[in-house]
Amino acid sequence: MSNLRLLSDEQSNRIRLFYKTGFPIGIIFMLAFGIPLTIVVAAFAGIIASVAMLLLIAGGIYLIVKKRSKKITHALEVYEYGTEEDIYFDSIELNYNYQVNGRPQQIINIRRGSELIQVKTFSSKVCDAFSLPSQKAYFYDRYPEIVLPSSIFYTTINDKQDPPQKTRSVSI
Repeated sequence: MSNLRLLSDEQSNRIRLFYKTGFPIGIIFMLAFGIPLTIVVAAFAGIIASVAMLLLIAGGIYLIVKKRSKKITHALEVYEYGTEEDIYFDSIELNYNYQVNGRPQQIINIRRGSELIQVKTFSSKVCDAFSLPSQKAYFYDRYPEIVLPSSIFYTTINDKQDPPQKTRSVSI
């Protein structure tokens, strides 16, 4: 049986900020290549084909946005109806097979009782949230892919990415 917790506006905003990602690259790709392609299709195949292309582009953008908001909705439900359990930080591994801008994917190993859970991410805010030695986390059997750490409610979550640090070497 799951517990019911009331979700305040502050907690809801923190969960949204934690699961919010940057602007989806799929939307940028669809707009950058889809609209010029639609114009070319309109010139050669006609207006009906270009309208069909625009509908496909709009459908793709809708699916990307829906998937993004669905994860946030599931996380809110995990907090409200899930169980609160202790988790323990185990280690962080680097997966060099998946890299973004030369940065390897980080795999955070946490323990929930005798179960090992691996959280795969490129985000530093996710690493910070799970790197506490021990904390409470929320789990819900309906959404086993979501682990909601309690640290997001009492640590600061930076909505903006920190600017890259510039290093300069000077020879004297």
